[in-house]
Order: sequence, then structure tokens, then C-alpha cells
Amino acid sequence: MYELVLRAEVGAFPIWTVDGDNVVPDSLPLSRRLLHALEDWTAFFDDVGGAMSDREIVDEFVGQGYKIGHVMRRELKGSTIWFDHPVSDERVLIERKIPH
Repeated sequence: MYELVLRAEVGAFPIWTVDGDNVVPDSLPLSRRLLHALEDWTAFFDDVGGAMSDREIVDEFVGQGYKIGHVMRRELKGSTIWFDHPVSDERVLIERKIPH
């Protein structure tokens, strides 16, 4: 089991330990599909230099981040996954949502 943070930073893979160490992608048992999604998500952030002022772009980027976080949680069963908002720096726990 892991405790990890999904956080976009320019030039870095977006998975971190809670202590702030960057995680090597191949050190985790993640699917190729998820690794590609992480790479695409990071590439967008790198392309804009981490500067996102347009509300719609921020919302889309954050929405994709949450989706990736949920997939990480599912693939790393029993792990705790946090998401750091790219603008507010708020850290949110990715939790399983059960429909009512």
C-alpha cells in the first residue's frame, strides 16, 4: 500500500510521496493506459508552463486530475491518494464515491 500525492509540477512526473519526493513511474504497478494518461496530463501542464489563468482550462485540468486520481486509487488497491489543486494548492483526499 502507498500514500501518494498527484501533483502537477513543470518538468516532473506528477506522482509524489507525502514527504515531497518525486516517484519514478516504473516503481509503481500502474497500467500502461494510466501511465500514458499521467504523461498526457503532465505534458499539458508543461506546455502552459504551469500557468493556467482561464477558469475553463483550470476546471478541465482539475477534472482530468481527479479522474486520474480515482484510477490510481483503483489500481493501487488499499492506497491513499491525494490530489493537489494546481492553482489553490489545496490537498484533497481521493475517496471512493458510492452513489446514493
